[in-house]
Amino acid sequence: MSWIREEGKINENVYLFDSFLFAQKQSMACYLVKGSKKIALIDASGKQEGKTIAKKIKQLNLEPDFLILTHSHWDHADGTLNIKKIFPNIEVLVSRIGVQTLKNAEEFNKGFSDFAPKSKPITDVSPLKDEDIIDLGDIELKIFETPGHTNCSLSVLDQKNKILFTGDSFGYPMSEKLFIAPIMPPEFSKENLLNSIKKISTVNFDSICIAHFGCLRDEFARDFLDQAEKKLNFWLDFLLTRYKQNPSKDYIVAEIMKYLNQIGLTGVQVEILSNMFGDWLIKGLQTAGLI
Repeated sequence: MSWIREEGKINENVYLFDSFLFAQKQSMACYLVKGSKKIALIDASGKQEGKTIAKKIKQLNLEPDFLILTHSHWDHADGTLNIKKIFPNIEVLVSRIGVQTLKNAEEFNKGFSDFAPKSKPITDVSPLKDEDIIDLGDIELKIFETPGHTNCSLSVLDQKNKILFTGDSFGYPMSEKLFIAPIMPPEFSKENLLNSIKKISTVNFDSICIAHFGCLRDEFARDFLDQAEKKLNFWLDFLLTRYKQNPSKDYIVAEIMKYLNQIGLTGVQVEILSNMFGDWLIKGLQTAGLI
């Protein structure tokens, strides 16, 4: 299968956990990489979802040594404190920029929206930088700084299995028809994102595991970065064109809803996605100075 979207073991070393963000299946994935000596959990999801993830890991009689946060947004970092309650010895790792972002959560909250919970400060974290190696024994995880979505965004390469964990760095392919670009507040940068796409295009990987949602293989993985750049340009053009026509949020949300209907999405999902992403994408453009 070219797109793994079900919770469970991906291979001998890697597990996919569905955090059920917003109480929705396949809305947020956390990944666990088990080496011969140590274990790393990638992302913590939201506050309550972090507790769910930790309990699932506990049921497998596993105990992660590291928690790697791909960036500081609430849906990736807010579960940290609940995970630490269940695994008190876990070491939390985030990009060097993310260390300060997590400490100053109140400031980070200002750029987001009412659709996002208000994050609380997270301290006692260790910094990561480009090309750092996290040694799990028979597996080494290599760190790449991939800013654009946020200034603190990271991607993590499992060098043994050639799996790249990207968090939200390059976007959200939510289905074969819908790929949302990561134009989110409060730190989106088109220039940084394009540079990160170019940087990761030189990395040797066979699979890409994304937070929203699942692991892409074969042609999906090979095409991912090209799609990320194309969809970034598509969404920027889509949003900026409509903003010039009518800058009201209601109009842009309605236009997103129309687009989602055109590609075959229906029902409550369309309304939720349109309102949520409409709000976030507009704020992302505002904080980037594009509108």
